[in-house]
Amino acid sequence: MAKFSLCIEAVLPEIDFYDRIKIAAELGYDAIEFWDIADKDTDKIGKLAQENNIPIAICCIKNAWNDRCRLSESPASVVKNVSESAKIAKSMGCKSLIGLSGDMKGYHYDETPTLIANLSRCAEVLKKEDVTLNVEALNSIVNHANYFLDSSYVGFNIMKSVGSSHVKLLYDCYHMQIMEGNLVQNITNNIEFIGHFHSAGVPGRNELQGGETNYGKVIGTIDSLGYDRFFGLEYWTSYDPMKSLKDTIDYVKSL
Repeated sequence: MAKFSLCIEAVLPEIDFYDRIKIAAELGYDAIEFWDIADKDTDKIGKLAQENNIPIAICCIKNAWNDRCRLSESPASVVKNVSESAKIAKSMGCKSLIGLSGDMKGYHYDETPTLIANLSRCAEVLKKEDVTLNVEALNSIVNHANYFLDSSYVGFNIMKSVGSSHVKLLYDCYHMQIMEGNLVQNITNNIEFIGHFHSAGVPGRNELQGGETNYGKVIGTIDSLGYDRFFGLEYWTSYDPMKSLKDTIDYVKSL
């Protein structure tokens, strides 16, 4: 059965970030996740997660959102960042990281060879630390104009080329519904290359139950394929936040 993690970065903005960990646990979420580790007290996060008996499913590598070209930068800087981020994540009990491909450097510029080379270099570091790096594909139509990796098809081919069990694709159902649809077939054909899922309703990026995506079918497919990692809920509430969070976890756990 799917395990559901809540991205505490996107919800409850009026509540202290660290207090959201306890709330997620009390509402019945199976894990938490968040974005950049560079601006967080990771020791505190690890301690609070342990105290509230809720795992940390995943977080972003350092400066992932401040510099989206991170994974397509120079090999030395990429390996250094991934190595440092893996150690920080492990110290708080987290064994999965999110990385971003970066933006297009030109209309016809293909980042694929650089990403394959850099991720291949990172693979040994990640294997040593036993941490998985999940490269996220995003939509370039609504939210992330000019982002390079806006296709799961390209993403899966990159994962196949790297050939490491510690380098996976983060399959975001929200972004891929916008870009290409065909979620169930793409997930079914490529589940071995997926290390984490994200989700939200389309359109609007709000509650899953209010959008066009058939999450019952998606989650049922994931369960049938034996996926045993986390399915992340990374959405923005459209009504009373506490009620929204309770309604959403109740919805996905009823599917």
